[in-house]
Amino acid sequence: MKRLNLNSSNRLWTKSYILILIINLFVYIAFYLLVPTLPAFAKQIGGSNIQASLVVSGFSISSLICRAVTGHVADKIDRKPLLLIGLLILALCTLSYMFLPISAVIVVRILQGVGWGMSSTAIAAVVSEMVPSKLRGEGMGYYSLSMIISMSLAPIIAIIVMNRYKFNVVAAVSIIFVGIAILLLQLVVIPQNKAQRLGAKKEKIIVLRDLIEKRALFPSFLCFLLVIPLCGIMSYIMLFGREIKLFNIWVYFIGHVSMILVTRSFVGKLFDKKGHAVVIIPGAISMIIGLMILSYVHSVASLVIASLFYGFGYGAVQPSLQAWAVSRSPAERIGAANGTFLSSMDLSFTIGSIILSLIADIKSYAIMYRFSDIFMVIFMLVYGFVLLKEKKSNICNEDLLENVS
Repeated sequence: MKRLNLNSSNRLWTKSYILILIINLFVYIAFYLLVPTLPAFAKQIGGSNIQASLVVSGFSISSLICRAVTGHVADKIDRKPLLLIGLLILALCTLSYMFLPISAVIVVRILQGVGWGMSSTAIAAVVSEMVPSKLRGEGMGYYSLSMIISMSLAPIIAIIVMNRYKFNVVAAVSIIFVGIAILLLQLVVIPQNKAQRLGAKKEKIIVLRDLIEKRALFPSFLCFLLVIPLCGIMSYIMLFGREIKLFNIWVYFIGHVSMILVTRSFVGKLFDKKGHAVVIIPGAISMIIGLMILSYVHSVASLVIASLFYGFGYGAVQPSLQAWAVSRSPAERIGAANGTFLSSMDLSFTIGSIILSLIADIKSYAIMYRFSDIFMVIFMLVYGFVLLKEKKSNICNEDLLENVS
């Protein structure tokens, strides 16, 4: 199939861009159907709290390694095969969970991380290439929107299905979503990466120093801090609901996704016009408030309030960090930048799931959410320090230019 350089156009809403957003939505739903239900399923088949946390963190370790390699490879070769192979691994691993004991589930979960790392990183690279540079904030914002909406809708579907039926039905629904994504992929025109467009000479595909995009590291570090509390919500909210005897805990995600939809209407454009600070600071404060309210939840009303605060903040901050990471990076390193950024989320899930599960085991899930707010406070301190440092540097540069003139 012919490859086009879609990024040369100023159009954002092309057929392929819309299709890749839908594919991303389905792939993330398929994957995040498993996040809140696999730990509960692990305990149902005889697993301990530590084994349940390994189910969450196991995929993150392999996905972290795979993302770094995939992000770099995606800058060198055709991205469609990478995406297709990743989706097939994702579906086959999900199918196998229906028949395995807990020890084997942990092993297969690690393998599934490879498929997840390949597919999600390849999609991010494709989207980044499709989006015109002048519309980076808006275009990447809608991509992040499809990701965040799926991460909010998937737990609602998963928890309702798991409570009414059993995990095997959840797994079957996940496989169906991946199958639809594979079919839609055949209709997408994948843009050439920069190396292909310039007819670059063949070189070693994998060079260790090229796996990480240095200019994307700071936004990625902030994303690492941001996602640790999210890990606690996505992975353990079903168990939290059982702890506080609130079995319709899935209501949380309705408020969460509603606020994300609200923020998406203006956050991308605000990022493009005013920069990241105007979006990130109020968003982070809102998340801190939401987490604190969540830790004291005992009714549906307080649950919804917590979800509105947290959903507003996450919907503003996460897409802005990703757009910032891509904007800071060279055009020929878009794949590596996305790989670096998404790897920070995997690392966050790896560390967060273990730390937070230990706190929940010793204390409670409510205390766990209170503790996770510490990472958002660190986020604010680090981000604020760098902003002040950059501001002072800019003032010094302006004074120097004025004296020279």
